[in-house]
Amino acid sequence: MTPEEEVRFFAQIIGDARRTVLCEPHRVAEVQDVVNRLGMAGIVTVQASRVCPEGKLLVIDEQAMEAACRQGASRPIRFHGG
Repeated sequence: MTPEEEVRFFAQIIGDARRTVLCEPHRVAEVQDVVNRLGMAGIVTVQASRVCPEGKLLVIDEQAMEAACRQGASRPIRFHGG
């Protein structure tokens, strides 16, 4: 594997590891601080969500959700007569 291929490989791994963490609006600064202290700011995005259950964090893989939506949208629509 060439150095360029290795860089591309690890860039793909980092990209695949990206996640979005949803938390209660009043906890954004607290959660972001933890993410920063763990050195994960480059792969974890923290966002406020009013629908996040109290005291919980929701971790979202947005790339997987987008891929699932694209896959679902590419399937043919079938209508069944009734």
